[in-house]
Amino acid sequence: MKLFGRKKGRKISSKKINLINNFLPTISLNKKFIFNQILSSKKKKFLEIGFGHGENLIKLSRDRPDWVFLGVEYFINGVASILDKINSEKIKNIFILHGDGREFLEKLPKNSINESCILFPDPWHKSRHSERRIVQKNFINTLSKVMKKDSSLHMSSDDPVAQEWILKCFIFNDCYEWNIKSVDECYNKPVIFEETKYMKKSILENRNSMWFKFKNIKES
Repeated sequence: MKLFGRKKGRKISSKKINLINNFLPTISLNKKFIFNQILSSKKKKFLEIGFGHGENLIKLSRDRPDWVFLGVEYFINGVASILDKINSEKIKNIFILHGDGREFLEKLPKNSINESCILFPDPWHKSRHSERRIVQKNFINTLSKVMKKDSSLHMSSDDPVAQEWILKCFIFNDCYEWNIKSVDECYNKPVIFEETKYMKKSILENRNSMWFKFKNIKES
């Protein structure tokens, strides 16, 4: 599967390189025994695809200590950042994958995820790049299959083109339902999420973020 965009940004410190080499294998969803152990657990499971630097997973893991959190991130700098936090805070309920979220979905069993989120995915706002957006019909259909019926998918974007694209993809998909009382709700960040470094920058640059919550209504 072809991926677009950078895989690595700023230089990674020797401390974080050590965490990638030695700590990541202990919580990596690439490890078959870890993957199987987590999926066989009766605990509720939350999946974040594209977790950035991991601020939301860290907050959620504190707020819901009885849940298991699965995070997927393609950007190695983000993986290094969350590893540092997980290690220093001795968090035991976060497991991550450095790789492609679309491929990871294909490995998940049906009805295995209780809640999920994709926050501020790369908008690829030019029309000729629309096929590069992670939100595509096949992708959200696969996501619906791995999520339990009536579970919630949270999405957000601060790019007008991406916001319109997300709504079109979900509103015209019979796997999901968008329950909303007022459009104003879309401009309020859900309390379950952290105000990340990216969000703060977006606010300073006067970009209006929109938040969407879709209900998975299809039985797998």
